[in-house]
Parts: sequence; C-alpha cells; structure tokens
Amino acid sequence: MIKIIGRKSDQATIKEPLALLNIMQSMSISRERFIALLNGAPATSDDIVKPDDDLVFLEIFSGG
Repeated sequence: MIKIIGRKSDQATIKEPLALLNIMQSMSISRERFIALLNGAPATSDDIVKPDDDLVFLEIFSGG
C-alpha cells in the first residue's frame, strides 16, 4: 500500500516491483517536498518497492 500524508492525502497500490523514483514520477510527488518511508525506514529513489511493501510519503513542512 502506498500512502501520501500531507496537505493532500491519497492511497494507491502497485501490481509489480517498481523503483521508488518511478512511483514518485507517476504520482507527481516532488523529491524536494516529500520524504519516503519504505516499511518504516527511510528510502532512496533507487530502492525497489514490491506490491506487498508499505510505502509512505510524508510531506515536509517548515515554518517559523
């Protein structure tokens, strides 16, 4: 299951293993605005995501 948490929340699934970068591009997720957690651990754009993995995109907020 893929979840996006931030100003926009969404969920999706994949049917085959994909590189994290491909998922981000297909879902229009900016690498500058989100961090990715794959099965609870920080992930990089070249990590492979399998259909049974848990992938969460957390939007980065800043303020003062």
